[in-house]
Amino acid sequence: MRILSALALLALTSAPVAAMPTVVFDFANLKYSGGVNTGFLPTDGIACSGGDLCSSNIASSLSGDLTFTNGGLTVHAQGSYDGGAFGSGAAVVQDHDNGYNGKLSGKDAIGAGLGVYHLKTDTSDDNITSKEKIWLHFDQPVDLSSVGFRAEGHNTTGWISNATFQYSFDNSTWTTGLLPKDVGQFALSHTGQDFYFKFGGGHADQFYISSLTVSAVPEPETYAMLLAGLGLLGFSVRRRK
Repeated sequence: MRILSALALLALTSAPVAAMPTVVFDFANLKYSGGVNTGFLPTDGIACSGGDLCSSNIASSLSGDLTFTNGGLTVHAQGSYDGGAFGSGAAVVQDHDNGYNGKLSGKDAIGAGLGVYHLKTDTSDDNITSKEKIWLHFDQPVDLSSVGFRAEGHNTTGWISNATFQYSFDNSTWTTGLLPKDVGQFALSHTGQDFYFKFGGGHADQFYISSLTVSAVPEPETYAMLLAGLGLLGFSVRRRK
């Protein structure tokens, strides 16, 4: 009986039943000074466009992805233009802003984030605009709770009235949302590995993806251990009675 109780206690205490920690991918956190980038850097970025980091050398190729790791989670960002394949014919750019002030939200939050290039000769097209999409793929399932957006001026105030964007979890079914003017954060609750964003909706306006707030999804083995512990505990209680 004591052995069963001990096993039950071990199974219950081994399973982390508390909520998983929140992880922020702060793509807007990028500065450039003296030829050096600082902030939240990708693991595979290529210097491009005067301090920005890109998924490829945009002077010769528009392709590839940017990879970011934080809190044990990894996300890959790829761009697409005019219905083309992701990672081909478009490059992802992490736009820098030396005025970045560390604020995720609010009227005074400054910073840019992730955008898409589809023209080798036009580096001003560094956000997500007409016919452009971005795909953010995590290596494991996550719970997404919030997405940060920034306007063309690297702020939260510059969008047109009732400006819209569109998002999807399968690159097929799209939902229209309002770009968060004066706020910067858009609440979006979903569990998965794939998140897509594009220029679109009734009042489409350009934007950057400035951040993602996520938490890891516990592995199935965690729930199995918890259930096993509860089962053993219940069995031991019945035997005692």
